[in-house]
Formats: sequence, structure tokens, C-alpha cells
Amino acid sequence: MQLKELRNGRLAMLAFGGIVTSAVYTQSTWPFFACPEAARTSSFARGSALCGGLQSSVKKGTAVRALETSRSLPFLPKPQNLKGYIGEEQEFDPLGFSDTFDMRWLREAELKHGRVCMLASLGFFAQQWITFPGFTPTPNALDSIYTANPGGMATLIFLAGYIESSSYGGKLTMLDMFEDTDRAPGDLDFGKKFLPKDEAKAKDLALRELNNGRLAMLGFSGMIHHNLVVKGPLFPLFPEGWTGPQGSWGIEDQSTLGALTMGMIGNESAPDPFFAGR
Repeated sequence: MQLKELRNGRLAMLAFGGIVTSAVYTQSTWPFFACPEAARTSSFARGSALCGGLQSSVKKGTAVRALETSRSLPFLPKPQNLKGYIGEEQEFDPLGFSDTFDMRWLREAELKHGRVCMLASLGFFAQQWITFPGFTPTPNALDSIYTANPGGMATLIFLAGYIESSSYGGKLTMLDMFEDTDRAPGDLDFGKKFLPKDEAKAKDLALRELNNGRLAMLGFSGMIHHNLVVKGPLFPLFPEGWTGPQGSWGIEDQSTLGALTMGMIGNESAPDPFFAGR
């Protein structure tokens, strides 16, 4: 019971920190991110001061009116700003980002990260067996940042910075990226001549890229987590003699460890189970 209390307390601290951060960032009450006005009249939120803006009286006819809900999340309102974008059919935007930020900037970021992760997933997989000339063979891809030679790292950083800045004429923020252009999000004028001329086929290809990019982002995150847990390369998935994730998230920096364990001073005989094995 004490362990449950401790873990729930830690979770509550993180959750409360997130709630406060969202409130300060948006300068509004719950829901912190803007949602369609129709959603504010749902029976779930009616009369609740927590939901903000619901204290005023609402006409009965409006309150009981059926809401247009999301296809993938029927307990949430349908996102209004996804219309016209590839992948809108899922109507998936549970945090309401499309109602808060420029949808063009969001789609640009999603496509960019999806493309990078598709390449990264392939590189992460091949890292265990393939090494470029002049680099140190490193089966665990997470260790490659420490074994890569300075010239290779400098080249990578330079290329990434050059591509990022030149693609948008130096305009990288949500406020100015699409200021003077009608460019479609994600269109970098690269390989367009290979796209099908048929509009339906081109749309299907764009949807495939989007879905594969989303899968790659999840997959790459899983690969990183796997290597952190087993403290080794991607394959074999379960190393010989592996007994489980004991101390997988070890903290190497002793100063950080000392700060985190400050509350344990004077009670070494009963160490905090959170740090057991770290």
C-alpha cells in the first residue's frame, strides 16, 4: 500500500505539473485547447465550472442537440480543421491541436518527422551490420553518437541545418513558414516528376506516405526503447541470459543521482524502491 501511494503520488505530481503548464500556456480553463462551440454544450460538461465558459445558461434545445463526433473517437467532437487534408477520414485529433495551431504547419511537421523516421528506422536496423568507411562498427545504434568521428557528426549537423533552412527560405516558424507562399505542406519540390498524373492515385500515394510515416515514428520510438531496456543492439530482441529490465534506466551522472536521492539520506537501510537496481 505504501508503494502504491508513493507511485500514485509521483504520477499525480507529473499530471498536476502538466495541468498547470497547459493552463499557463493557453491562459484558459479546461478544455485548455480550443474546441468547437458545439462540444461545450454536451451533457458531459453541462453545468461544470471546471470546463470553463459553461456557467451561463444554455437553451435546452441546444443542450440536447446531437453532436457531430469523431469517427475514430466517438466520445470526442469531430475536428473541424482537418477537412481537405490527406488522412482526414480518421478524424483523429484527441488533443485538439488542429483547433489551436496552424494546420499547414502541423502537417508540415508530421510529414517531415515521418520521413525522417522512415529513414532512421532503416538506419537503426542496418547499423548492427553495416558501417560506413571511416566509422567505428557499433552494433548498438544508441552508442553510435559516441563512436562517430567528429567530421562525420559535423557533416550530419551541417547537412541537416542546410536542408532545414534552405527549404523554407529561412522561415521556420508557424507564423512565417507559409506567409508568402501557397506551397502545400510537405511539398519540397523533390521527386514530383515521379508522382502519378491521376489525382486519385496521387492522393492514395500521399496517404500511404502519411500512414507509413506515422508507423515509422512509433516504430523508431520502440526501437530506441528496446535498446535502452536491454542495454544492447536491436537483435536478438532478448539477449542471451537477459533477466528483465533491471536498472535499464540507470543514471550515470552521480550529481544528478545525488540530487534525486537527497530524501534518502539518513535512511540507507531502507532504500527507495524507485531506485532499486539503478
